[in-house]
Formats: sequence, structure tokens, C-alpha cells
Amino acid sequence: WELPTATANIGTAAPLLAGLNAAADLASELGRDTDAGRWAQAARRLEAGIAKRFAPLGYGRTADGLHGRDSAAAFMAPPFNTAPADLPRALDDTYRELRRPNGGLVPGSDPDTRWGNITWTASTSFFALAWTASGERAKGDAVLDWVLDRRNLLGELPETVDAQGLPKAVVPLGWTDALVLLTLTGQEGRGPETPPGPRT
Repeated sequence: WELPTATANIGTAAPLLAGLNAAADLASELGRDTDAGRWAQAARRLEAGIAKRFAPLGYGRTADGLHGRDSAAAFMAPPFNTAPADLPRALDDTYRELRRPNGGLVPGSDPDTRWGNITWTASTSFFALAWTASGERAKGDAVLDWVLDRRNLLGELPETVDAQGLPKAVVPLGWTDALVLLTLTGQEGRGPETPPGPRT
């Protein structure tokens, strides 16, 4: 969000979990068993911490529960992480809370941050990718259609969308472009594989 937090946040914890699981798997494939074991152990500790601190809060923005929901909760889903059993409900709740009248999402619902009715294509695209990669194709398709319908006259995807649903701000936005491409490849069954959990 380009806004600091004083405690651990899901937008950092979830990607770190994906990275540790991928690193442990890669090290194992390369025969680097000591590294694989160390990174697998770190992944298990982080996974346990996320389950203890973030899961009871619906995978909200921060571990202290003071900063609302966060679109980065989608990082706990495939293709980044194997979704915990309670994640589908948390994603549905987060999506509903962050959705604005123009159909897109704001990054989060921190009570101290006012986003208004301008929405972000990247935050919205997180859900298209998460739902597509999790096998919830209809949900993913609906969100992806919304994002693609926000392209400007040159076909570029903007960073934000105004209250009337029109492209606004930076174009093209590489982050949104990447999320859309990952979602499209996922629809074709060619999306990236989710890093496996620790083998050791």
C-alpha cells in the first residue's frame, strides 16, 4: 500500500512462505539437503505463525488485527501457496469488503486509510488469479472480465479506475499485466505450479 505497518503483515508473510517453500524444493532437487532442511523448517515455522496470527483474523492486513482486510490475502492462495482450508471464506469476505461501486477493489480496509471509490487493477487481479488457480473458474472469470473491460483506448491496463469505471493514472501497469497473463495461462491449464510444501 506504500504505507508502513508497525507489525507483521500478510502482504509480506505470504510471499515469504511461498519463497521458502520454493527454495526448499529447489534445494532438494539440487541435492542441497542441508539448505533444503533449513528452509523447510523455516517454512513450517512461518506457516504455523500465519495460522496462529493471521488465520483467526481472516488473513487481515496485520497480525495485530488493527488494520482491516488486505487484498494481499490472495497471496495465500495458489499459485503462490497451497490454500489453507479456511482461506476460501476469508477471500470471499475480503473481496466483498474491499469491493467498490465501480466493481473493482481497493487495496485494503484499514480504518485510518481512505481510498474513496478509486480502485486498483492489481488488487482486483489478485482475486482473478487466486480463484482461477484454486479451481473457482467462474469467480476468476468474472473478476478478469472486469479488469479487461477497464483497458484504455490503446488496450493498456491502468493502475487505477475512477468512480465511473474509467481508466485512471499510470498506464500500462506491468504488475497488473503480469497478473492478467498468469490468470489467462491458468485458464488454459498452463499456469505456474504452486510451490510444494516442505518435503523434509
